Amino acid sequence: MRHLPAALLACVSVLAALPAQRFGRDDGPAPKLDNFTYERGTLKSDKTRQGEAGYGIYLPKGYADDANKDTKYPVIIWLHGFGGSGEFQGGGGAQVLDKLLGDGKIPPLAMVVFQAPGRRTTYLNGEPGGDIEDIITTDLVQQLEQKYRLKAERGQRALMGVSMGGMGALKIAMHHPDLFGTVAVHSAAILPANPEDVPADYKGMIQRQIERGGLDKVLGNPIDKAKWQEQMPLGIVAKMKPEDLKGMFLYFDAGTEDRYGFCPPNEALDKAMTEKGMKHVFRKVEGGGHAWSSPSMKECLAVSLQFVGMAFSGKDPVAAAEAEAKAKAAAADAAK
Repeated sequence: MRHLPAALLACVSVLAALPAQRFGRDDGPAPKLDNFTYERGTLKSDKTRQGEAGYGIYLPKGYADDANKDTKYPVIIWLHGFGGSGEFQGGGGAQVLDKLLGDGKIPPLAMVVFQAPGRRTTYLNGEPGGDIEDIITTDLVQQLEQKYRLKAERGQRALMGVSMGGMGALKIAMHHPDLFGTVAVHSAAILPANPEDVPADYKGMIQRQIERGGLDKVLGNPIDKAKWQEQMPLGIVAKMKPEDLKGMFLYFDAGTEDRYGFCPPNEALDKAMTEKGMKHVFRKVEGGGHAWSSPSMKECLAVSLQFVGMAFSGKDPVAAAEAEAKAKAAAADAAK
């Protein structure tokens, strides 16, 4: 795995206690959009320990109109990477979302950008910031549905994310297939399924961070192989059957020039899911970099949002992607 030590260093460094930050400090001003309005909110939760959890929500223009007072909308929950919740807005994600709706390429929907307490997270329970997975699957989902007109059906709820948020989205959706019908992620920070495959130079560092971060209940102290596998997408897939995902649609991509070397482990996840017959789409982005630093990120986000939008519309986005790939391959052969 290319550059694995650097990737591991980046991933485990936040397992130590981090100073808490209040929601909104890294969000910047509300974006100017043609087809969405934007507002921020905080979550009430007894599962936080440092700081507070919150969110930013993009609602379709006209949401508050009397003519739409009975209309409910499908919802996407976005999990941020180490750059914080502001990276979606700052990286141009809001503009991609806005244009797709304006062009009629996605249906009207709500987009929620989760803000983790303490800003940085590895999306585990037992972190210094709190039980992050439980906050998302209980407090966030429930409070959003109480406050906004959101559809509660599994097929109308999607989980997306980037980098560490991509890993978190995959893991959380696999843990809770009854909650999410679609998952779409970018540059997911996927680590080995076996902790013994972590380079020796970093095993001691990971152990120290587990002790300082209070993650021994989740990962064991020393690291318990079974507990580690329960938190890693590659480990989860190894124990699952296709029917365990309840027909979930999954999309993930990774760039060949990802500076943390996350393309090979994403390819490994693609291989593992293919061997198990799990419905998914994996895109290997030639020349693509890592997350928001990649020039191809906006294009990838447009692809994934349309994947989710197709699922919200009752269509099979995996079958559509496979048909498109076959058509392109046939056209390429015909041109030879």
